Amino acid sequence: MDVERVAPDERLRIAVLGDFDGVHTRSWLRWFVERGHELHGVAFYPPREPLEGVNMHALRPARGDRPVAPNSASSKTSRFPRGLMRLAHAVRYRAAGLARVLGSLDADVVHAHYLVEHGFYGASAGVRPYVVTAWGSDVLVEPRRDPVTNLIARYTVRRADLITSNNVYMAERIVALGAPPSKVEVVTLGTDRYFTLRHNQSVNVRGRSDGAACVLSTRAHEPLYNVEEIISAFDDVGRVRPGVRLVVAHGGSLTPALQRQASATGGQIEFPGFLERAAFRDALADAEIFVSVPSSDGTSVALLQAMAAGCFPIVSDLPTQRELIEDGVNGYRVPLHRPDILAQRVVAALADPELRLSAAARNRAFVERRGLNETEMLRMESLYRRLPGVS
Repeated sequence: MDVERVAPDERLRIAVLGDFDGVHTRSWLRWFVERGHELHGVAFYPPREPLEGVNMHALRPARGDRPVAPNSASSKTSRFPRGLMRLAHAVRYRAAGLARVLGSLDADVVHAHYLVEHGFYGASAGVRPYVVTAWGSDVLVEPRRDPVTNLIARYTVRRADLITSNNVYMAERIVALGAPPSKVEVVTLGTDRYFTLRHNQSVNVRGRSDGAACVLSTRAHEPLYNVEEIISAFDDVGRVRPGVRLVVAHGGSLTPALQRQASATGGQIEFPGFLERAAFRDALADAEIFVSVPSSDGTSVALLQAMAAGCFPIVSDLPTQRELIEDGVNGYRVPLHRPDILAQRVVAALADPELRLSAAARNRAFVERRGLNETEMLRMESLYRRLPGVS
């Protein structure tokens, strides 16, 4: 990113709670590090990969077996309700000295990511000023799973000085959980200009001179993202448009099952694994269509990157996606769990290069206006400075 450095006397000391192995938290931190602020990350265990420019504070040292930190990743397989597990995890964070560590940092602001986990743990520590960012399922799904998680969400939003979300619909859900509207802001963790710079090289802009048309999926291979429905739809697409490729990037617990499903379809389906930043941008430039059909979603960073790079999006018809995609104008929205309709939309998009070209221009303009980290993170910085006690 091309980030202008802040003046030394304007540096903020920011303490962050979150999943430091997660791509979104790391992306958020990267911008503020490059901006020149002093960043401190507080985690139960050290992250798997170091974070350049971030001073890490682990409540417990890593052991040889690399245990899983107490969060949703560990509670998904538990026999206990998630809400009770989160209460237990909050006790573990407290016993490990979370409040003491946060207090010792004397940060200008403490910022937690993911409302019902790290957001809850930080709220329980009683730090001020306190910011929480919601990412999607922590607002749209988890509070509806069990009464305890609902209470956790309500407790957290009442104790935060500021709550941010990636879109308007999520902001409305946060207010419904009891947050004062004056404390809720929409700040989009989006894409860097790095992805818009490849826009003119997109096959939808320059045209494809050789090779087969390509459909790209990059969401995690987990139940929420319905990747098996994309493969099922692609089987139908292949009957109408033989030779089209499907690239199923990323990975997850369902990868082996998805690979078995793909081998049974007989289509040209590739599994390249997780794509690093440069490879991901190349894949977007080489794909006519980006498909993402999760059952629930916030504002997907991958979707914004696809829009920035000129890839034609086909997404689930969810309230959050309606803020991004106007059906038939800059992409398609499809009903949940309808791979037959998904297949029809893929075929229609492949057959309409003019629609894809028009959508590419609209989507780049949208991202420039509302989805660039270079502007959205500056907004976040200004919101930090408006908090009580922050200079």
